[in-house]
Amino acid sequence: MEHENRDLFYLLQNKNAEPDFSITEELRMLRLAFLKWRTCMREILDDHQLSLDDMDPQDPQFSYLQWLVSQADKKRKESEEDTSENFDHLWHKLGSYADKCRSKTDLWHMEPETVVGTALKFFMPSPSDTSATFVRVGIGANVSIERYFKKRLSPESEFYGADPVFLENSQIYSPIGIFFPFAVGNETGLKQATLKYSTERVSSKFVNHIGIDIFFQNLIRKDIIDYLIFEGDGGEYDMMSHLAKGGTLEKAGITVCQINIEYHLPKEMKDPRKEIFRKHIIQFIRDRKYTLLSVTNMGNLRVFWVNTSSLECARRYLERLFSNDVELV
Repeated sequence: MEHENRDLFYLLQNKNAEPDFSITEELRMLRLAFLKWRTCMREILDDHQLSLDDMDPQDPQFSYLQWLVSQADKKRKESEEDTSENFDHLWHKLGSYADKCRSKTDLWHMEPETVVGTALKFFMPSPSDTSATFVRVGIGANVSIERYFKKRLSPESEFYGADPVFLENSQIYSPIGIFFPFAVGNETGLKQATLKYSTERVSSKFVNHIGIDIFFQNLIRKDIIDYLIFEGDGGEYDMMSHLAKGGTLEKAGITVCQINIEYHLPKEMKDPRKEIFRKHIIQFIRDRKYTLLSVTNMGNLRVFWVNTSSLECARRYLERLFSNDVELV
């Protein structure tokens, strides 16, 4: 691995960790701002679930706390019977929740840029970083986003794209970066996917998929992914568990700094993806790994997550955003 991926929260909270004198006041402010944002989001989402992860096993009352957690789980399951209603509320309100909590905390400093003509959000790297890794899943016969980043990132930056529509995408992507002619999903195999040949032409058929874990570990082979854009129709619900704390990417030592995901609206009343979405949104916020900075509802949801726990990501993209406040202290 090229970089040592360290957890900013561990370094600042764990008393047994070796002191890191490179941790700046800006990074401390970022951590504090994120914790306040997380508290705000959990209050709005009414996420008061007890978790053993927040408790000390050496606590004399740990067995009693385990019982409390089991009772809380049982009560939560009873209150979640109407999955469709919970999902609809979250789907339409998530953007306003994220905006409210960002404006109420010092995360208002973190104002992302927008790719012209899209809902895509991003932060540029600090001037000291010379290259970036850009990965896009689902090209849809349109590389305007890649061309935009090509102009702004350093020439040493690397671009990777995957889409099961070979002819239309390989011709336009090859001059930009490395193209993979398959869909990316939860597991490797033949599965149905929605194919986009152009802005007007869309069809559904069975195509070859490669597992998300194999794609990143064996093909991309980078320990830091600076920009991940995931627009694979339906596969985004599989992607979330791999990106989460303790997911396959983290276990493989792979860190993703910025994530733009398009969530396609599940239209069936009992679609299991509704509950997957709700659970993963809450879990991402509990995990203290990503900050939800932007949600754009265009029928489908375009969601922008930023990794605020990785020391490497924080230094590349976020640390300098708090420099003005430090100068005022």
